[in-house]
Amino acid sequence: MLQFQLFRIKVYPAEQRELFDAERSRSEMLREVVTSLPSADFREGLMWHIGNVTPIDASGLYFRLGRASRERLELYDASAHRFVDQEFETAPYTHVVLDVDLEVCAIAKKVRLAPSTSNIAQRFARLMNASDRAHEMRANFDVDDIKDPADFISQLSSAYSISKFWMIVSRPNAFDADAFVKPFQQVLESANGDKGKAELRGENLNSEQLERLARAAAATGDDAGAWLKPNKGAKRTKKQLRGNPANIAQDDVSDATARKRLLNHLRSFYKKIRGSGDES
Repeated sequence: MLQFQLFRIKVYPAEQRELFDAERSRSEMLREVVTSLPSADFREGLMWHIGNVTPIDASGLYFRLGRASRERLELYDASAHRFVDQEFETAPYTHVVLDVDLEVCAIAKKVRLAPSTSNIAQRFARLMNASDRAHEMRANFDVDDIKDPADFISQLSSAYSISKFWMIVSRPNAFDADAFVKPFQQVLESANGDKGKAELRGENLNSEQLERLARAAAATGDDAGAWLKPNKGAKRTKKQLRGNPANIAQDDVSDATARKRLLNHLRSFYKKIRGSGDES
């Protein structure tokens, strides 16, 4: 069984385009970088690659992400009655399904590549940013964990009272950012910042409004948290979105049907996180 984790890809075009630069949407930039099949050497002897790019539908892509290196294997040569060292090339890879319009991907866990799927996602971001195509378009890419907000929202809705709510805000990019968040994003951008924090305080904040903001933070790969009382006599407790990654499990992605099924699962789960659909 393959375990996939969902990630939000944020595309940041250059603030000013050159005179003859073609105008591209963020999704077009993302598609062009992935399909350019970039490679990059982040550490001596370890070359990361994107390969096997295959369209699934109009906005869906399947590809493999991995690294190539040379390893030494200790062997016994029975004919010569001696032990020998033999070098060979190894190239572990993992599976990725991407929706370029949603700017969301699912990456399969692979401990041979990195201890966590989030580590693999950061290599993916570095690989895109190091690509010739990204440099030509003068675009930057971030890849952030998408959180499953279900448990956090449940605690907000059942709380006796909520006295503080905060959320991390990134630079403007996400097409589905909440209207409350957009002014903060614009201030952050004008100040040349990367991330900021918006905070609300009160004796008993409205949990329905906070659910909307929590979903926005989860969908854009950002974090949120709250100080709340679970019941009347309880002490204030801190709860956060962080630590609840959005995961999908699937048997395999060996053929077009399986890849399409995973892509549909990604889309429906993402819509559920945003609060605009049900997971099927």
